[in-house]
Amino acid sequence: MEQGSLAKKISDFVEPALGAMGLSLWGVEVTSANRPTVIIYIENESGVSIDQCAKVSREIGLMLEVEEVIDNAYVLEVSSPGLERKFFKPEQVAANIGKKLEVALIMSFEERKNFRGILIETDDEGLVLQLADQEEPVKLEWDRIRKAKLIHEFK
Repeated sequence: MEQGSLAKKISDFVEPALGAMGLSLWGVEVTSANRPTVIIYIENESGVSIDQCAKVSREIGLMLEVEEVIDNAYVLEVSSPGLERKFFKPEQVAANIGKKLEVALIMSFEERKNFRGILIETDDEGLVLQLADQEEPVKLEWDRIRKAKLIHEFK
């Protein structure tokens, strides 16, 4: 769940401005392509509206341009994290005990890189998932996790 250096730089830059707007930063994702896309995920206790996303896009976009935070051309997207939110920090995962997660690892563990299961616990070292196909829970360390996201189950 490591952020790249550009994503970290953008996060540090936009977080205070979002706080001033009454919003909080969930995370920043930068895709690598010919023309990179910068995705800023915002949240609020009462949810995030399209109008708030548009306002953040205008204001943060202008700030990024004026301060020249990004060297080349890019596309800016602003969104809520959504129901199947991607996690950017271990602290974000802890609030989801008992929910289903999908975790992708950097390197194989027990001959697999992808895990889907119920989050049992988290600590400073990693998280513990109860997988449907195993009796024993599996512990995955934070530094091995490439990506983790919530799986929303409709009832």
